[in-house]
Amino acid sequence: MTQSGEPVIRVKDLKKHYGDVKAVDGVTFEVARGEVFGMLGPNGAGKTTTIEVLEGLRPPDSGTVEVFGLDVCRHPESIKQRIGVQLQTRVAVPATHGHRAAGPVRQLLRASSAAPSS
Repeated sequence: MTQSGEPVIRVKDLKKHYGDVKAVDGVTFEVARGEVFGMLGPNGAGKTTTIEVLEGLRPPDSGTVEVFGLDVCRHPESIKQRIGVQLQTRVAVPATHGHRAAGPVRQLLRASSAAPSS
């Protein structure tokens, strides 16, 4: 857990290459607790690759990346347990197995509607 005032995301000189392609070339930024942060840029600018490194889905080639004070290379599972991720591609549940996914969703909705409002 980070202490008050420390950034919840810290990226320093992040680099990621795919062969000769420099997907991310020396990116540095910090995100403070409670800050709304967006990444804008043209296709191929490295936004998705940067986010995938932050999520622990891809290892960086070099640089340091910390989320909640944890190094993403050393603690990817701890980070994955603490963040929520919505990938940019939709995953379709096969029609023959859709009922398997619907049950837990129904239970979640019932539980949330039965919860007392605050």
